[in-house]
Order: sequence, then structure tokens, then C-alpha cells
Amino acid sequence: MRKRSVALLGLLTVLAVVFSACQPETIEVVKTVEVVVTEEVIIEGTPVIREVVVTATPEPEPEAPAEGPAGEPGAGDVLRMAVLSDMTTLNVWSVYGPINSSFWNFAVTGFYQPAPYTLSDHRWDYMPDVATEMATPLEEEGDFWVSTVPFRDDVVWSDGTPLTVADWAWTAETAAALALQGNWADYNPDFLDHIEAVDDYTAKIYYHTKPGLAVHQYGVLLAPILSKGYWEPLVAPLLERWETESADLEADSDEYTALLTEIVQELELLDSTGEPSAGPLVFSQWEEGAFSENLKNETYYGQATTYTEYPGGGYEIEQDGETYASGDTSADALVTYTEGPWFNNVLYSVYSSDAAVLALDAGEVDFILTPNGLSRGQAEQLSGNPQIDTAQNPANGFRYMAFNFRLPVLQDKVLRQAIACQIDKQFLTQNLLQGAAIPVNTIIPEFNSYWYNPDVPLFCDGMTAEERLNESVRMLSEAGYTWDEEPYWQEDRGGSVEWGSGLRMPSGEAVPELRLLAPAAGYDPLRATAGVYIEQWMNQLGIPVEAQLMNFNRILEIKNDPVGDWDMFILGWGVGTIPDYACYFLQPGSGWNVGLYDSVAFDEKCNEFFAETDRATAQQIAFEMQDILATDLPYVYLFTTPMWDAWNSDALQFPFTDVPDGIGSGSYGLPEFVMSVQ
Repeated sequence: MRKRSVALLGLLTVLAVVFSACQPETIEVVKTVEVVVTEEVIIEGTPVIREVVVTATPEPEPEAPAEGPAGEPGAGDVLRMAVLSDMTTLNVWSVYGPINSSFWNFAVTGFYQPAPYTLSDHRWDYMPDVATEMATPLEEEGDFWVSTVPFRDDVVWSDGTPLTVADWAWTAETAAALALQGNWADYNPDFLDHIEAVDDYTAKIYYHTKPGLAVHQYGVLLAPILSKGYWEPLVAPLLERWETESADLEADSDEYTALLTEIVQELELLDSTGEPSAGPLVFSQWEEGAFSENLKNETYYGQATTYTEYPGGGYEIEQDGETYASGDTSADALVTYTEGPWFNNVLYSVYSSDAAVLALDAGEVDFILTPNGLSRGQAEQLSGNPQIDTAQNPANGFRYMAFNFRLPVLQDKVLRQAIACQIDKQFLTQNLLQGAAIPVNTIIPEFNSYWYNPDVPLFCDGMTAEERLNESVRMLSEAGYTWDEEPYWQEDRGGSVEWGSGLRMPSGEAVPELRLLAPAAGYDPLRATAGVYIEQWMNQLGIPVEAQLMNFNRILEIKNDPVGDWDMFILGWGVGTIPDYACYFLQPGSGWNVGLYDSVAFDEKCNEFFAETDRATAQQIAFEMQDILATDLPYVYLFTTPMWDAWNSDALQFPFTDVPDGIGSGSYGLPEFVMSVQ
């Protein structure tokens, strides 16, 4: 699989149902609505996750499925996918760019271009793809930092030409020459000088500035490779024009920018008919608004490759009798699976959300592909069909409560820890939210196992309500807090809390009245419920807090206002695969650190992480970052939401169903690990 960190832009289309990565439930759209999505954008060459408010007026949709191609769309088994929106382009320069880098485009076209390395479908393990082994460590060589990557010599494009290092070098050169943005910014010219073809199957990467992990391993080494033989004749006139006409223009002038914009637009409009693929699928046909189709690539180099995963992140890759191993493989294997595709065609038919559910229920499609999974109601609707299986996985993100460090009272780590102690996330998610949410304990999701630290300090984890209250009171008392009326556990009436009042800081000043902003129940009932109960838990400690449930957009306005006129809020983030986002959110000086959390220790760890080139060392730094955040608590992590998938179990079999971000939403590798289409 070629899993990419894509900017999910333009996902809000003319759908009867609109999904948001920042909200747990499906929103039924009837009129013009405001919806918040998370997007990954490139800021000065750096990927950043942010929340964006979008407004849409959906158009009516047909409730019947779109008509597919006449007859059987191929000579063999067909994987029938329902998609909730059509793709917009086949042009790879546009698909990987900032505008058309959408889920729906990648769902169909994300299988054509390989990369030197990839993230595995099941556990996001970092492993070779076109490369035969890991890149050599970065070393200084003259004015450059260099690393060598050995390529396989058996990879061919679907037109029969071999894939060589020359393809990669040309792709990087073109992306840098035109300063391409979006996912092309992985070829970051602020660091990358050039890629040299030492020979057809040995690449040498030259950086003029030493890159960190995000630029090297998770940037250049994961970046797509295009066919030089196909694209060079089409792109050469644009590069020549750019070189000629920009020579006399001042860089960053209006004329320079306008010319570059025009040339990039022409690049993204080039006809890609006949572009070869080196991935598991090749393009077949597209009838706009109705369906598109991929065919099995008979020359795919990854076919029949077997992957074995072990506890602790170790894995083995076996193909043609040769085995590549990484990490500890001494324990019993967790899962073994063999890569496909095990069918001849993938048919993507466009449905509305409700029509897709009906089509799956009727056996007309095998799987519903959606960036945010099915709603809980849809999954329950389908679960009554004995031919349909469902799976639930946590979303790749989290809901959290943030503190404003402008307020002296909220600067006290002990107070934040006592608040965290009082919040019973297990009770919140399982009892109050009835399983519609999953507890979260760190800024890195648990399923992102390589980066996740399972041993961060958790305040009052597993304690009863009585034990939580007593521990919170102890923490505050030992720090010098006092009460006019100290809270205590009342054994009468089956046991309950006698609320405290008049909590005073160690200075003797009364803790001021605070407000907790949370989305209203009409927008997000999960966060609204959390806000109400957190208000009660804090009031039990004598902290005067009022939960204010309001319009989501208004919360964004308040928290993003430089004045910082807020105390606490409950919002959510969608995140990437490498935890550099933790620094974007909370490092001092970051524009996303709206609460002004200021930790010298965390700042130092972030700087170390950005500069580190060794993945194992970066993992240890990430663990230390999580320890700091779990102790300091600039955020109290609350929960994430389930991603529901459903499929025709008579047609599909999977070697695993526990997939980060869901089977069909977080992983574009779905067709690769479907074991059979019957």
C-alpha cells in the first residue's frame, strides 16, 4: 500500500449526508449548513493539521444507485465499491496538489504511483516498498547530507518499461523546479538539493540542509514516483517555458507568482490518458457522476508478498523465497497476510449515503467507501443482515479539553491534574455516551503503536468515584489549596459527593469563576454531554465552572482570537501518522498553541524531534514528549469516536479488521488486503 498524508480538501460535496472529522455523528443536511472538518495543510513546507469551517448547500440526490457499465465490467471477480462522491480528476499532479487532494480522488487513483517506502495497511509499520531495505543513515559529504536507497530491479510500469531511480530523480526535480505544493511539498526544496541515479537501481539523495525525520523518512522517502518515460515529453515544454520566462522576473514578484501559477495550472490539466501504473491497480474507465473502474495490474511487483507482524512493532516481509525482517520477531506472530489484489476489477459506483446502505443491504455492492465511516445507526441497520459483517475502529484523532495559560489559576499544574483525576473517562464513554466514544489517554492514538507510549502517567485511572474525590482533595490540599466548605464523600444515600465551595488558591485568593465552552448538543451531543458532566465534576471540587454550550463556529472564533478571552474549551483534532503534530499544537511560539502552554522541557523535545533523523531515537523522544504532556496536561484528552465499516461477508474476506481509522476510511490499501471476492 502507498499510504499518504493527504490534504482532505473539498470533501464536502453535494451529499445528502455530510461527514466531519471533528464530529462523531452523521449530520443530516437539508438546508445550508456550517460544518467543521480537519484538513492537513502545508505551511512553509511543513504539514499541519487544522480545523476549518465550511458552508455548503447540498443539492438533491437520487436515491437509486447510479447506473454502472453495461454487462460485466471485466473478465473475472469484481470488488464492488460504493463511493459517496465522484472523483474530480485523473491528473496525478493535481491529485497530489493542494486543491484536488481529496479522499475520493485517492480512493480510485491512489494505487498507481509507488514510493521507495510505505506505511503498512494494518499497523502503519514503516517498511520498504520499491526499496529493498532501509535507507542508509544520513552522513555529511562535502556541503551535503546524503543517504543511499537501493531499489528493486523487478518493478515495471504497466506499459512494460522498468521503474528505475531515474523516474524518482526526475519526479523530485520537477516538483522542486515548479515549487509544487500539497503533497508534492514532500520534495521540499528548502532541504532537498537533488536525487542522483548512481545506477539504475541505486539512488543517492543530496540535502543542502540537514533534514529531520519529517522531511527525510516521512517526506522524500514516502513521496510518489512518476513514470519519466510517460511524463517527461508532456512536462518538458512547461519546464522550458518556466525557465525562459521567469529568468528576468524578480522572485516572489506578482509577475513571477502569476507565471508560476499559470504553469502549474497547465500542468494539472495535462491529459493523463494512458499513464502507466506500477501499483496493484491500473485505470480502466470513468463515467463522470456514475462510476469509475480500476483493473488488476498483472505486472504488480507486490503480488503474493506475505507480511507477518509481531508484538512490539516487529515484522517480516517474504517474497519469492527472500525475507526482510525489522524489529523483534522472536515472539508469536500477531497476524500473517498475503497481499493481493485477488480480483480482476474494482468498480466504484456513486451513491448517496442512504442509497449506498440500501445497496449493501441488498447485496448490490460489497463495501461502502467513506472517509469517516458509517454512522452508528447505519451500522446497526445493516447488522441485522446475516450476509453483512461490521467492524468498529477508533478514528485517528481525539476530543480534548484545553486550558488557557493566560489565567494564573490555570497555570497551576496541580489544579489541572486534580481536574483530570475527577474526570472519569470510562464512565463518560461507556455509561453516559453508551459506547459511542472511546477513551483517549495521550496525544497519539493507541493504534499508532510505534509512536504510542503506553506508560504515560494517568491520574486516578481505574479509581472509583469516592477514590477520585479523595485523591483530588489530597492533591489540592498538599499543594496549599483550602476551601470554605471542603468536599467529602457522603456514605448516606448509597454514597455521593458533598460538593465543596469557596476553593482558594495557595495565595489565599478565591479561584475565580470559569467558563467551559463546548459545542451545543444539536451539533455534537458527545462533546455537549462531556461539557455538562465535566462542569459537575469540577464543581464537586469547589471549582466554580459553568459549561456554556454554543455554536461551534463561535467557539472557533473565540479560541482563535489573539485576545484569548476564554478559560477552557472542548474541541477535537484529526491527526497524521507521525507525531510532529504534537509540537504544532503545543510548542511555544506555534500559531496553533492558542492556550499559550509554555514548557521549556517540551520545547526542547520538539526541537530534538524535528532535528532527529534516526527513527528509533525519534520514537524515544516521542515517548518523552507524551510523558511531559500527560503530566503537564495542557490538554485533558477525552475520547475519540468509532469508525464503523460494513461489508458483504459472502463476497469479501479480510485477514484483519482492526485498522487505524477504519477499514475503508483511513486506509487506501483496502483492495490490497481483501483476501477474496467470491
